[in-house]
Amino acid sequence: MPFASNSTQEQIEELKRRIASLTEEAESQLRLKLKEARAVVTDLEKQLSEVTGRPSASELKTAAPRARWPSITDEQLELQILYVLTTTGNHGINAKKLAGELNQSPLRIRQFIKKNPRALKRVGSGPATRFFAP
Repeated sequence: MPFASNSTQEQIEELKRRIASLTEEAESQLRLKLKEARAVVTDLEKQLSEVTGRPSASELKTAAPRARWPSITDEQLELQILYVLTTTGNHGINAKKLAGELNQSPLRIRQFIKKNPRALKRVGSGPATRFFAP
């Protein structure tokens, strides 16, 4: 009888290998079909884009990932702000444009100005506020 159970175990192992092989084959076939389907969809989106003159949905999804502003200390920020203000001339600059020049968030610039009111010369109020080097 040990021979029969050994033969049964071998059959079970063979069936397990066969199931794994068939599953792997089925998965590879599905991946191939999916690749072909994606190619067809891409081609159709390209044709639609050419007809309408607008970018396709997949082209819109490939936008650049959201970038973070680099971290910077208040001392470094003050030096950079003063450098930008001295190079822009006598016209002054508002906080939003200043943030754009420094690659920082406008909110970060406004927080710095609020914390350090004497660091810059302020002219005007509201959105028209311009900042100059002291």
